Amino acid sequence: MKRNTTHKTMTALLATVLAAAGLSGCAGGKDAGGTGSGTASGDGKAEGKVTVQLWNHYTGDKATVLDQMVSAFNASQNEITVKALSNQDPQKQLTAISGGSAPDLMFTFWNNIGPWSEAGAVLNLDDYVKQANFDTKKIIPAALERMKVDGKVYGFPISMSMASRLYYNKKMFQDAGISKPPETLEEMFEVSKKLTKKDSKNGYEQVGFIPDYPWIDNVFWPIIFGGSWDDGKGKLTAAQKANVDAIAYQTEYYKEFGSEGISKFKSGMGKADTPQDPLITGKLGMMIGWENMYNDKRGEGGMIGVAPFPYPKDRPELKNAGMVSPIAMFIPAKAKNKEAAWKVMQYFLSEDVQIEYATKAKTIPVLLSALDNPKLTKNEATKSLWEFYESAKSANLNGFPNSVYINEYLQALNEETEKALKGQITPQQAMDNVVTKIQPKADKANKK
Repeated sequence: MKRNTTHKTMTALLATVLAAAGLSGCAGGKDAGGTGSGTASGDGKAEGKVTVQLWNHYTGDKATVLDQMVSAFNASQNEITVKALSNQDPQKQLTAISGGSAPDLMFTFWNNIGPWSEAGAVLNLDDYVKQANFDTKKIIPAALERMKVDGKVYGFPISMSMASRLYYNKKMFQDAGISKPPETLEEMFEVSKKLTKKDSKNGYEQVGFIPDYPWIDNVFWPIIFGGSWDDGKGKLTAAQKANVDAIAYQTEYYKEFGSEGISKFKSGMGKADTPQDPLITGKLGMMIGWENMYNDKRGEGGMIGVAPFPYPKDRPELKNAGMVSPIAMFIPAKAKNKEAAWKVMQYFLSEDVQIEYATKAKTIPVLLSALDNPKLTKNEATKSLWEFYESAKSANLNGFPNSVYINEYLQALNEETEKALKGQITPQQAMDNVVTKIQPKADKANKK
């Protein structure tokens, strides 16, 4: 799944995570080894080695890359054999860790860490970090923060996805006489008006920018405005000015071009990553850019231009802001071979491995040192990602805070933001409603 931190993905996972309520009793019972292909013997050893079962949700090319990395690890030492089992979606993972058949190591979407850790299904790694003298400061801060719940580390990122760029159709800009991409959000609004054209039926044949295409992004926009969602002490901050301003800015597009007109245009303009992709066909001028989009169409000779995402004119300190979405590695609390799994996790966080993984999987490494390594920054095979490697060093990266109620919080944000974009309520009312809905859940979690 490409954009795993988007609300679209998190909403899809909501039903799965809610099932975690049954995990409250999973601390009891007998330990058991991993299930699926490659199951270890009863003592967790194969041919004198400790066997680490690694479950992951990858399919296709990413699963193949991970298999290659696992083979390299197995060949590098004589103590541990890792057996990877791919295509294990969150439901399968949840069933395993709640039913007493947990593997030793798992890769999953980062937003599962909060609810699953609350259920006692994820191992707290603080003691392991301390005993190994593992330097957590070498991890990109925004990526590492997504692995924490109440300040405690429950996992580490293996890789990171990020939205921090503006993608634009070069030909549309040229045809409109626009010489360069906008630097501020105010400029982007004006550019969008220049790129918007009506058809003979008074509908739209092309639109400059649609803030909630291809989905409502209720995390990205507040980050661009310098917003936040809690104060770190249990009080929700969704209703703060920056978050409200983020929604208000988006509503300006609907006020300018008409909610009905944009909705009708969106219904017929095609979907992203299809032959009818509107950014490719020239129906959409600009959109939020993730690192895994249009890799073969970006660059000097490509049709898609890339620029830093614009910032509020009165907040220049917010330049180079962006949203991060890491893939999490965690050790189930009932894993049989925790120490061995921790060693494997550290291997994946070594610089050479991070670089090789990022190169083959076309993703962003989570080690700060890797972002300046010429094996990535001078490698033609990763050229489409060079700008994102640079963006990954920005101090203005952020993401949604992990918590036991994360999916309920995101769901409320999505519902209320949609109402505001449709003009049914004001941006302030939307965020006030979110706090009213979710603060009781936060209070309940903080009392535990």
